[in-house]
Amino acid sequence: MARFVVKDAFFTRAKKEGYRARSAYKLLEIQKKFQIIRKGNRVLDLGCAPGSWLQALSGMVGHEGLVVGIDLLPVVQLAGTHVITRQADIRDLDVAGLMVELAISSFDVITCDIAPNLSGLRDVDNANVANLYAAVTMTAEGGLKKGGNLVLKSFFSEDFKRSLSDLQALFSKVSIYKPTASRSVSSEVYLVCTGKK
Repeated sequence: MARFVVKDAFFTRAKKEGYRARSAYKLLEIQKKFQIIRKGNRVLDLGCAPGSWLQALSGMVGHEGLVVGIDLLPVVQLAGTHVITRQADIRDLDVAGLMVELAISSFDVITCDIAPNLSGLRDVDNANVANLYAAVTMTAEGGLKKGGNLVLKSFFSEDFKRSLSDLQALFSKVSIYKPTASRSVSSEVYLVCTGKK
């Protein structure tokens, strides 16, 4: 099925500035406000296709850092040896095995801009959102360092309050933020979680 692409100012800007998708500006805005990523950080980006967040993250961590992208879809490799991708389902991700492969003990930051394919059936869609959320939080629990940060796309669903409560138990602070680059008609928000306990 062909995907309908809305061409707005951020879409045009992304094409002009070389980003693979307009979503890069959401992460850039989150970073500007919350400063969750530092030079030299090791970042795991879940649901990374087509790679616009990888592009933004690459500049944030610099060549001394590491960015690892995971997605079901293949992602065209970015320039630079500090950005790598793996084709995998995040629901089946062995984060401990991944860290052994990369010879690291943990990630400093985990980001996730993934959204499930929506069927229009509320119960099915809520279950898909819940499954993805569970996979991301499990990855954060096992792969994120103490004091580390998480950025997670979320939607106002029936499970939102419970998800928020779970994250508040895992992190020192959880902020709900809607970037300017998010379309006003979208129900998406980002949960910016800082200071893993």
